[in-house]
Amino acid sequence: MDATEKVPSTRERQAQQRREKIIQASMQLFWEKCVEDTSMEEVAKCSGVGVATVYRYFSTKIELVIETAEFYWQKVAEKYLTELEQTDTGYVQLQKIMNVLERIFQEEKAFLKFLQEFDVFVKKYQISEERLTDYESGILRLKPYVTDALEKGLADESLFFTCSIDEMYFSLTHTLLAVMQKLAVGGEILSSDQAVEGNRQFRIVTELLLGGIKG
Repeated sequence: MDATEKVPSTRERQAQQRREKIIQASMQLFWEKCVEDTSMEEVAKCSGVGVATVYRYFSTKIELVIETAEFYWQKVAEKYLTELEQTDTGYVQLQKIMNVLERIFQEEKAFLKFLQEFDVFVKKYQISEERLTDYESGILRLKPYVTDALEKGLADESLFFTCSIDEMYFSLTHTLLAVMQKLAVGGEILSSDQAVEGNRQFRIVTELLLGGIKG
């Protein structure tokens, strides 16, 4: 630790722990119910604190939902992105990223449900881009891994595409995230949705995407 770095006091650590406890309760309720239908009173009860305490840390429900979103992305990124190594050909690196995304799809259904509901929540309450800056930073933690794989793939000729790196990054990630949310949250609404098992569908999509840019 840097000598100039301030060590959190006991009170500050307790406050941070209480804050995270409230966020964890929110995550649980958002999974059991939904973002829109969860009240601050329910969050207080689930986290074992008074409603006034919840409002002390989060002045509005909008603030609580945004901070929960930021916390969720940080948690998932820390769990999965550490597995990615940047030592293979660009194609193999990208393949490993797809494998990690498949694991997220299999293991983080609550997270994917929340993301879908969060997008609706943001639109409904017209939350500005400025208030979502930290949230967006969490999403973009994946970008260096993908862009490194894409750049390396063009250089070693294991990948081929004519659009820009950024265009390919956003197209790939937006497509995969949309598929993940659809299959995780609304994948069994109709009988025809069950014609192909979700994991199999996700694998087919990733194979199509990888095959389309393989050098």
